[in-house]
Amino acid sequence: MIPDKNLFIVTSSLKPSIGAFNHEERFQQTIDTLESIRKRIPEAIVFFTDVSTKPVSDLEKQKISSLCNAYLDMSDEPNTKYCAINGLKSHGENCLMFATILTIKQNPQLSKILNETKRIFKFSARSELDDNFDITQYDNLFGKYVFKKRIPTWTNNVVHGADHLFITRMFSFCPSLLDSYLLVLQNNLNLLSNGVQDTEHAHFVNIPKEYLIEFETLGCWGWLAGNGQIEHY
Repeated sequence: MIPDKNLFIVTSSLKPSIGAFNHEERFQQTIDTLESIRKRIPEAIVFFTDVSTKPVSDLEKQKISSLCNAYLDMSDEPNTKYCAINGLKSHGENCLMFATILTIKQNPQLSKILNETKRIFKFSARSELDDNFDITQYDNLFGKYVFKKRIPTWTNNVVHGADHLFITRMFSFCPSLLDSYLLVLQNNLNLLSNGVQDTEHAHFVNIPKEYLIEFETLGCWGWLAGNGQIEHY
């Protein structure tokens, strides 16, 4: 069988320790995220993965589950939980993706879906696909990562070659790179503990450039957690 599905891993923190929006706003923004995927790619497979520092109600979980194929609650995963409680946003994002991918690989039902998948998208909750998003741009990109075109660093303190950054709100990779990306995540955590500013700079350093394609625009926008502003990508 030829893989023909697009898998979206939607990373979330419905109830974080920090942020500009209250829980009701974050929840509605998250619902809007999932609905935007269903609108643009109705046949997409959606795995929702969340780390929250406070309990999420059963009713909220049911609402989210109705819009996705799997709800992965990572709130008790030790490393991810530690980062969430202590406000370590960049560390937490990498730990969440690492734990999520391992869970998918180790769960027979979820890993079976990988055999049907031609592309994996990482998509941050509280983002939306817009009219410029074109799924056909990702056709015939076997063995490639896709990020928005690199951006020069905003800091004067360049360490470990992090003179640019990659937007990590949305990016994608071929399933053949799954183990490669697990190594990227591990290397990112090392850099974050050794002076690199954030996950965006760490991704730039560690994504293998020989497998990289950069798009001018991705066709999405999202809320910034720190100040509540909207950015388009």
